[in-house]
Amino acid sequence: MEVERELLELASARCSLAPFEDEGASSPWLVLRYGTIPVGMGRPLNPRKPEGARLLVQGRELLVEPPEDALDAELALRAALHLVTLQQGGLLLHASGVVFGGVALVAVGRSGAGKSTFARLARQAGGALLSDEVLALFPDGRVLGTPFRSDPDMVGTAREASLGGLFALVHAPAESLAPLAPAAVVPLLLAQSFRAPGDGLTQAELLQRVAALASHFPAYSFSFRNHSEAGDYLRHWCESRGAE
Repeated sequence: MEVERELLELASARCSLAPFEDEGASSPWLVLRYGTIPVGMGRPLNPRKPEGARLLVQGRELLVEPPEDALDAELALRAALHLVTLQQGGLLLHASGVVFGGVALVAVGRSGAGKSTFARLARQAGGALLSDEVLALFPDGRVLGTPFRSDPDMVGTAREASLGGLFALVHAPAESLAPLAPAAVVPLLLAQSFRAPGDGLTQAELLQRVAALASHFPAYSFSFRNHSEAGDYLRHWCESRGAE
C-alpha cells in the first residue's frame, strides 16, 4: 500500500510500523490518502463515532478525512489492509500468529480467548511473532504479519510463512491438541473476519473463502495454560511435524 505520511505518523502511537515500511515500493494495490468526501458518502472511520472522520473507496484509492486521533488512523490502516487482502483473494482476520521453523500457527477466537497469551508464550519459546492482533491469510496458505498489536512490546514481523494449523483456544490445566472438523472451524473464521461497507465481498463469497480455508488446512482445539510450557509444547509440535 501507499499511505499518506501524516497518517502513518499518527498511527505509529498504536502500531509498530517500522518493520513494514518500504520507501522503494512501486505499483501499489491501493493508495490510502487524505481527500474530501462529499456529504452523505463514505463511512465512519470509527463506528462508535458516526459523526467523525470518514472513509470512501474509489477504485484503487481509499480516501480518508484527516483522523481525529491515533485510533482513527489505525482503523484507516486496517480498512486499507482489509481491501488489499480481499483484492488478492485472502481474508484479514482478527487473530494471532507465530512462526516456528517457517511454519505459521494461527490462533482464532473471541475476545478474551487468549490470542495474545498464545502469541506471547510461543514467542518466549523461540517463535517469531507475526501479530497478536491482525493477520492476512491467503488461499494458498500464506500467512502475513501486520503492524497491529495489543501492547508496545508485541511487535510483529514483516514476513510471510506457510500455514501449519488453525488453533481454537481453550483454557485448561494442561496442554493438548485435538483435531477440529471443518464445520467447527467455519463459524470461528467467520466471526473473526474483518468486514467493511463497500468492500465488495458478499456474505456468500465470504463463506466460500472461509469454507475453502477450513477444508484445505488442518485445525485443532488447543487446550493450554498461561505457562511457559505451553509455548514449548507448540514448538515441539512444529518440530515433530518437520521430522515426519
